[in-house]
Amino acid sequence: MRCASLALALLLAVPAAAVAAAPTPAPPRESMRIFGAVIPPLSFMRDGTPTGYCVDLAHEIQRRIKDRTRVELLPWARAYRLAVDGANIMLICPKRTPEREPLFRWVGPVLESQSVVYALRSSRLRLGNLADLRALDGVLVPRDFYTHQYLRIAGFTNLDPVNSSQTMLAMLLAGRRKAMVLDREQLPFLLRQAGVSADVVEPVLRVMTIHSYFAFPLYAPDALVAQWQQALDQMRRDGTLLRIHRNWFPDLADSTAHR
Repeated sequence: MRCASLALALLLAVPAAAVAAAPTPAPPRESMRIFGAVIPPLSFMRDGTPTGYCVDLAHEIQRRIKDRTRVELLPWARAYRLAVDGANIMLICPKRTPEREPLFRWVGPVLESQSVVYALRSSRLRLGNLADLRALDGVLVPRDFYTHQYLRIAGFTNLDPVNSSQTMLAMLLAGRRKAMVLDREQLPFLLRQAGVSADVVEPVLRVMTIHSYFAFPLYAPDALVAQWQQALDQMRRDGTLLRIHRNWFPDLADSTAHR
């Protein structure tokens, strides 16, 4: 698998006006809520309860700072739009991109991700670079994820946005599309969940490496943001972060936990 020739610099080339910090809005009266997306194994529902790597991290930080705010899960597109539109929401584990940088206050990093193009092994698809990806008849991407935004900014017009990673994998397995773009840490869990052998799908192109954070509203109190960052730093020092990472990503190297 070869790295994509189109550098991440394309995404980083955001006009200065776009990344200038906007005026901080007045905080709303309602209490801040914590939202995660349904993105297994980062965050998903199990037996009616939110769970996953990012949920475990949030709960451990909450335990340390004595915060009892409930973690709620929504489809990513809805959670992100609510946060961007000014709702008093903290998002768990969104990717920190230049496009999103001025919209939130960031605590982390909490996870290093590799975004990869996958195809059915039986298709024998081979891609040398992102230009080859443009030639495909529809490329599955998670709706409003950073990869969707990245490829859209790069000028891709053959994207097929899908609301969930599970649906995206099902469409690939059914042969409805030849390729999907997915974070590497998601694939093993999704394949096990679908009862599919790991060798049915193979990586054909690496797109980028990027990091996940906790994203707070711009008007979040300094003391609260500092509490979360300090608790996370303590978890990194005492080994808790690495232990949670190994629990959820036994197939991946420890180096993907954070850098």
